[in-house]
Amino acid sequence: MIFILFTTKIKIWHLGTRIGRLRVIFKLPEKIYGSWPSPSSWPSEPLAYIEWFDKLKKTAEPYHDLYLVTKPSLLADGNPPGAIIPLSSIRQSCHLLPDFSNGVPSNWTTDTVLDNCRRFYLNSFSSKYAYQTLW
Repeated sequence: MIFILFTTKIKIWHLGTRIGRLRVIFKLPEKIYGSWPSPSSWPSEPLAYIEWFDKLKKTAEPYHDLYLVTKPSLLADGNPPGAIIPLSSIRQSCHLLPDFSNGVPSNWTTDTVLDNCRRFYLNSFSSKYAYQTLW
């Protein structure tokens, strides 16, 4: 998971930060079909496709002081909300803890938990840097 900074040289979406799942990093080609130059409006810097989580509440959960992170509902086309953003707007990685309040379903593995779990806690204790920047 990543922590996004929304102020970039290209565009200002929102002021502040947001949690997202990085799905792919890519760069648009300089030539199309090997011979035609790409449009000048295309960004030349690396880009990232992000699937968004819901925005964080203003306060952490009362018992453990961790912020609750939830997956949003799928869009009408069946895909999660996402965006293509400049890679340079990614601020840092972050550690999410699955919500185990209803037990651990047998289909959860390290490979599937991000797809199957809907609620996570933002672990601000994963490192000193995370504590200083996320709390």
